[in-house]
Amino acid sequence: MRKAILITLILLLLVPTVSAGELAYYPNRETFQAFLNSSSTYTVVAGSDDWARGWAYYVDEKLYTIKPHGNDTLVLVGNAYNNRLMAVIWNRTGLPKNASLLPSIIVLNNTLLITGSEDNIYLTERAFEDLWNPPRDSLVVFTLLIITIFVLFLVSLGSEGGHAGRFYVLAFSLYALWYLTADVPRLTEGFLAQLLSSLEFAVGGVPSSPLSALMGGVFRVVPPIEENIVFIHWLLVLLVLSFSFYLAPRRARELGFLVFGLAFVAPMFRAGFGHVSGSVLGMAGFVITLAIISNVTFSPEAWKALLQTGVMSMFTLLAVAINPYLTLVPLAFVAAFPKRHVRNYAYLIITGAGAFLLYEAFGMPISLPPEMDPRAAEYLKEFLLNGGLIVVTALYAAFNRKGRITMKGMPAFLILPPIVSLPMAFFVPSLFPYCILLLAAMTVRLIHALTPGT
Repeated sequence: MRKAILITLILLLLVPTVSAGELAYYPNRETFQAFLNSSSTYTVVAGSDDWARGWAYYVDEKLYTIKPHGNDTLVLVGNAYNNRLMAVIWNRTGLPKNASLLPSIIVLNNTLLITGSEDNIYLTERAFEDLWNPPRDSLVVFTLLIITIFVLFLVSLGSEGGHAGRFYVLAFSLYALWYLTADVPRLTEGFLAQLLSSLEFAVGGVPSSPLSALMGGVFRVVPPIEENIVFIHWLLVLLVLSFSFYLAPRRARELGFLVFGLAFVAPMFRAGFGHVSGSVLGMAGFVITLAIISNVTFSPEAWKALLQTGVMSMFTLLAVAINPYLTLVPLAFVAAFPKRHVRNYAYLIITGAGAFLLYEAFGMPISLPPEMDPRAAEYLKEFLLNGGLIVVTALYAAFNRKGRITMKGMPAFLILPPIVSLPMAFFVPSLFPYCILLLAAMTVRLIHALTPGT
């Protein structure tokens, strides 16, 4: 009895810390580490709720990277209210029943309890994040995809003449060096909440956001472990890098290296790639949309033009699903390319209908905050430091070019969104990386205009 009272008092002392985002271990973390290092087999039993079944899916796949299935250890996921087996043995912990609603790892004899509620069980991922044991299949697929993307872009850029292919090899080399020397990206707490929602969808539940639905669809095929998530993250980073070459003028693709350099040299832009969050997916959709707009010559045949517009709308919606404020892109497109009325109307209608369906399914996006972010002055200073090189280069190119800047076509399209987005970014800081990319692309086009004969 005294032992149970003592444990309860200790737990109550831990509650403020746990509720602030900490993960509790019982009896200690070393005991859990001993379980991970042992050769014991395991069987996962989930609670009855969708979120518990989804998180059990993650735990099962994660443990399977280091242990075989078997009957040595019973791994119970959920809490004493939705997991029948956990409720039966909970008294052995000496803890009050409502303690099972807190994120914790509890090791008993031949039993491991992974507890929490729908609002916090994803914090137990921190107990597994240091395990890095990529399955062989994942390594092979990741390597093949990296090589495929590299070869496709190298051939495409090399076929356009000039030095674009060589500069792409240089950019890819920097990417490879970055990947090989960087720490394994951590999953942010916000992403972990999205991960739990996506796992609910993967096991048959309802997702809470478009990102959760996309991820859940993937996790029905791909095991939802950190190794696979990080591999997908780096694939998306490579796509952002590769498509940035197609933001350069058509006859000077090698200048895509400058787009890549001006954007990626800015820590404010690169910060979203140093950890795993939904931002890299939104940026990938955004840069692919810009590349399509910059390069596709829309067919005079109605059905082909409609198909091209549909593809452009699809990637626009991917970006909008991650960052709703990117709905400015179709409006900027129509303003910059006003003459193709049918194409413009089709783009607006398809994108608008898609956004409407997203909002019907997942609710309206968060509205623009009524006041500036409290750190707005800090963001302004950071943006000036990060984007100073881009702004100075753009001003130099603008003042030294012959003739005026035509406010139509791609120059207008690259200028209009930052004019609107930069003031909004002080309310929604997540827009800053998109502004940096747009300004980098605009600067490179201004530099190209200084070249004789262009």
